[in-house]
Amino acid sequence: MRIREATVADRDAIVRIARASFDRVYAYFAVRGMRHAWPFLVAEGESSIAGFLEGILFRGTPPIGYVYFVAVDPRARGMGSGRALVLESLRLFRSRGTDRVFAAVPRDNDPSMHLFESLGFERVARRVLWQWYRWRGLLVQMRMLLAPHEVLLTRTFTDLPPASPQEVPRAS
Repeated sequence: MRIREATVADRDAIVRIARASFDRVYAYFAVRGMRHAWPFLVAEGESSIAGFLEGILFRGTPPIGYVYFVAVDPRARGMGSGRALVLESLRLFRSRGTDRVFAAVPRDNDPSMHLFESLGFERVARRVLWQWYRWRGLLVQMRMLLAPHEVLLTRTFTDLPPASPQEVPRAS
């Protein structure tokens, strides 16, 4: 299994997997979101695309990561593609300076909920976006397009880099 950036050549496989994995509305937004996704990753098996992940990086201080869609071909589920995709997205988000990554999962999607929770994501109330980021958090939430039946999850990085010299308080 190889995780790599998606290319235009992967579009047909991604559309097929989205349609097999989601209802019509989610599949529509997954395909529509391909144009602006970052990171946009695929899990490549020996002969085909096994899954994909679309993320969104909300710029700002600090940047905010959002795993928008993760889908795995029904024939490839349970083989680690989803886990590998999310782990690579976490690495990429962290490399861009995020200290938190969010994901939204339908309440009834136990496999996805288990995957995210096994990778350190925790369930949080939607109001944390306001509490942590104020007006910016509300704008981010509106762009996330959270459905009422989705649970918001967050993964906070605990391996934060050391503070820069300007941030270290001086002893008086």
